[in-house]
Amino acid sequence: MSSIGPCAGFRFSPGFELWLEGSYIFHNLYKIQDWKNMSGYRFIFQPRYYVGKGHTLFITPEFRLKQFSYTSALSFVNKTMNDTLYNYTHRASQVLAGGAFVIGGQFVLSERKKIFLEVTAGIGGKLRHINRKNIPGGYEYEVQPGGFGLAPHYNWDNDGTPYFPFGLRLMWQLNDPKKLR
Repeated sequence: MSSIGPCAGFRFSPGFELWLEGSYIFHNLYKIQDWKNMSGYRFIFQPRYYVGKGHTLFITPEFRLKQFSYTSALSFVNKTMNDTLYNYTHRASQVLAGGAFVIGGQFVLSERKKIFLEVTAGIGGKLRHINRKNIPGGYEYEVQPGGFGLAPHYNWDNDGTPYFPFGLRLMWQLNDPKKLR
């Protein structure tokens, strides 16, 4: 999903920083499930622990919260009436909460050490909750079996899945890092 937003961190010492990111989700980049009119937000929080002499590598637990809404078309079944609504267009929203263990590094890009590239990667898990709106009474989405490997099932409610966060960020440092030493 395409998103854009600010991130900020505050280093209390050379080895510890609190870091946050808030992003606005505005587009379905991969055309997942043919979702349309997507919008939402993502929030990430990391208490970072820097290691090594240069304090450029870090490890951190991560908390993520993502909420987004979209228009979709799915089939809904009414088992009482033995009826199915095929490709029924509706609005839905998803909330994903997750946590991960992340490692990262920061690489200086400018001589004045104000601009740097940050690379992060990790492993964790997330839980997906889906709220479907405007569905006629008695009808419900029937979970479709299938998928492959670790592929997420984007239409499965209350589905816990592993996730592998990866990030590339271009960062601009406002303060003087020498003051922390």
